[in-house]
Amino acid sequence: MDQTDSLAKAARRSIPARRDALPYILLAIWLAGMLAVLGGALFPPYYHAVPILLWSLGFCVSGMLVGFLFGIPRSLPSGTVNMPPAAERTNGKRRSGDEPAATETATDASNTIFLGTPTPMEINSNLVEVSDWLTKIIVGVGLIELKSLPATAQGVAAFIAPSLAIAPDTARAVAGGAMLFFSVHGFLIGYLLTRIYLSIMIKRADSLVKNASVRLDSGKEIEVTELSRLQQKSLEDMQQAVTELLLARTAGDGEKTAASLAGLPTAQKPAAHVLWLDDHPGNNTLLVEQLARNNIQVDLAQSLAQAQVLLQKNRYGLLITDMARLEGGRHAKNAGVRTVREVRLAMPDLPIVVYCSKDTATSYGKQAEAAGARFITSSGTSLLAQVNRLLREERQ
Repeated sequence: MDQTDSLAKAARRSIPARRDALPYILLAIWLAGMLAVLGGALFPPYYHAVPILLWSLGFCVSGMLVGFLFGIPRSLPSGTVNMPPAAERTNGKRRSGDEPAATETATDASNTIFLGTPTPMEINSNLVEVSDWLTKIIVGVGLIELKSLPATAQGVAAFIAPSLAIAPDTARAVAGGAMLFFSVHGFLIGYLLTRIYLSIMIKRADSLVKNASVRLDSGKEIEVTELSRLQQKSLEDMQQAVTELLLARTAGDGEKTAASLAGLPTAQKPAAHVLWLDDHPGNNTLLVEQLARNNIQVDLAQSLAQAQVLLQKNRYGLLITDMARLEGGRHAKNAGVRTVREVRLAMPDLPIVVYCSKDTATSYGKQAEAAGARFITSSGTSLLAQVNRLLREERQ
């Protein structure tokens, strides 16, 4: 999970949730208008309350319908997904302790890519198409008939006036005011609530349909978008490993480097037991799956306290820890250093590997090594190789 999600969760723990005030503001304005309409029925000019209330509600509902049509969010074409900004795609994923990018725009057209293949289930976008069609017609007709709109409004007010049973001039003024207020306010209600809340509901519904899950060999399920993100990180690690192999081969040390990166013995491995400490274990799903294929059982912990309990209960051949994570409700960038230090005091012989982002490794790598970490890396490929190597040394 990226830094934004981590900080958002921390903020939600420390700041009480506040209700959205927009619906209450719109409701208060609507009630004020209704009270004003009723005031004219209870006090001079004493028009009939039922007709003016019915017309007011009618104008309000009509305005809400038009606002609903204008506020329907436009969905992305089939087969497209929103990608993180380029700064977040550079390293495949951003760990919880990564520093934010220096410049990062909120919306960028380059963040949307086309996958090339349609989704398994197409989202029905007929409502969006109808909305586009009707809004274009309404705007077009409104611009063409703009000069005649005042006369049309006066005609509607004159049509309503007799039902109020008061002086014609006063009745037309009351009807015109109710028509203007409730139609405009109804439009704002329909547009704002549709634009804000319908977008959220549609996004949730689309995610349930489009973001299908994939079952891994171990039986775990992972969403397609998350799988794509993690695979991108694995591909970048592999590219880096291949580059190192080519450079090492040029230097005449190719076989040694290849064995170090692969870290896989030819014979069948005996079972091994590893503890992985990370407050966002979903980021490591594919690496845990790869370790399981190598006959390495991985237990997960999300805090140092959970890890210490598991270390007392079970015998592990190795501990993997992240660097920055939430501990006790607070975000600690050097939590991995503390983990290495405390675990080494309790279990001096247990190998500890730190898996974190490049920035975090640069900032706190030397401290972790001084505390007793055997290896620090930001590459999943190097992590798998070192885990296999350390476990092999542990067995020997």
